[in-house]
Amino acid sequence: MEIEKELKDIALPITEPEYRQRPELSYSTLSTYERSGFDGLDHLFDKIESPSLLFGSIVDTILTDGMDAFYEHFIVLDVNVTDGGKDVCSKLKELYPNITSFEDFPEEYVSYAAKEAGFWKADKWDKIRYREVLKTGNIAEYFNALQSSGKTVVDSVTYNDALKCVEVLRTSTATHGYFAQDDKLSPLRRYYQLKFAAKFENVGYRCMADLIIVDYEDKKIIPCDLKTSSKTEWHFMDSFEQWNYMIQARLYWRIIKANLLNDPYFKDFTLENYRFIVVNRKTLTPLIWEFPLTQELGTLVDKEGKEYRDPFEIGKELQSYLNFRPQVPKGIDKDGI
Repeated sequence: MEIEKELKDIALPITEPEYRQRPELSYSTLSTYERSGFDGLDHLFDKIESPSLLFGSIVDTILTDGMDAFYEHFIVLDVNVTDGGKDVCSKLKELYPNITSFEDFPEEYVSYAAKEAGFWKADKWDKIRYREVLKTGNIAEYFNALQSSGKTVVDSVTYNDALKCVEVLRTSTATHGYFAQDDKLSPLRRYYQLKFAAKFENVGYRCMADLIIVDYEDKKIIPCDLKTSSKTEWHFMDSFEQWNYMIQARLYWRIIKANLLNDPYFKDFTLENYRFIVVNRKTLTPLIWEFPLTQELGTLVDKEGKEYRDPFEIGKELQSYLNFRPQVPKGIDKDGI
């Protein structure tokens, strides 16, 4: 099918690193603030690393960009190191980028990096913390590989599990159509990692969508997000609440919709509710979840009476704190009673 104009033509023409540097608020920032509140402002933009996030990144890279992209960013290496040891290595690399060999680190450097990484943080003695770091496994081999390759080290178990997730996402009844190759004769087109930005009530927001499927014949657009969940696929509702995915769905939908409305060709397209494509590395039973309240405005209330604030309410409050950096939260009178 011949297409007059593609959705990618109205997306931001920037790379992912450029996207990460933009000043607009993102879902992850809003979600982090909603969990940590005013007291967490100083750590709002801290880089967060975890085995779960790493696994999700691997699956996403292989599925959307292919194996060449995977090998560009990752190296598969089996080294016996605990997650705590890996966190220490990542912090060492961040704090001391010019030191390329673990053997060249003074004990106090390793101890300080470990403390910053949250490893034996309560212990006051550098020598004790340093000894505990050495007990995490072959940490020198791991760090040296990390520094020499300039890539993220992945063990073979994680790598093989990621390949299994990619395979089942591409072949299962529920999800294979989402990740199929585009057919030039079909009106369907699949777009990965499109980036958009929009401003609402003087607050800027940005989003990078994992997958957007466009039906150019029926003028329908389906926004999707891929989740590699530690919970089984049928318990995704628990993860949905835990990580505030309702913020992501509602915010992304509004940003994409604003860009559609600003374009004379896409303004008549229907943007459907957000869908979450969920897979667990052990059960390998991918499911599709749709959030029916994607387009709702205002605070949402569940059956138990728990409230979930509107993304724009969170955004306006957070942007105000970031702009003025008050000493106390709103509603607190530091000079009165």
